[in-house]
Amino acid sequence: MKSILISAVTLVGLITANYLTALLGFQFMDTAFLTGLISTFIIYYFSSTGGFTSNQVSLQVQSETGTKVDVEKRNFYPSLVFYTALIYTAVCLIGTFVYYKDYFI
Repeated sequence: MKSILISAVTLVGLITANYLTALLGFQFMDTAFLTGLISTFIIYYFSSTGGFTSNQVSLQVQSETGTKVDVEKRNFYPSLVFYTALIYTAVCLIGTFVYYKDYFI
């Protein structure tokens, strides 16, 4: 039950973000794939450990204190929110191809 609620809240958030772009004059299908793609990358960035940001902070601490800091290995643990955003992106990509099939063919 909890996983269904998390998926539903994520989906509502993505659709709401997409409808907010309609206030700027865009159509839903014009920005659906882009909204899904950007949100998937944001979720990936904030749910991973290690990487450039962590190494930068570690190097700054190392330079200020003079003590050696172990480099953190880059890890990513996908969550249900990430999978929901990824599925939303894939569905929107298919929907975009179907919606604009005359332009692609």
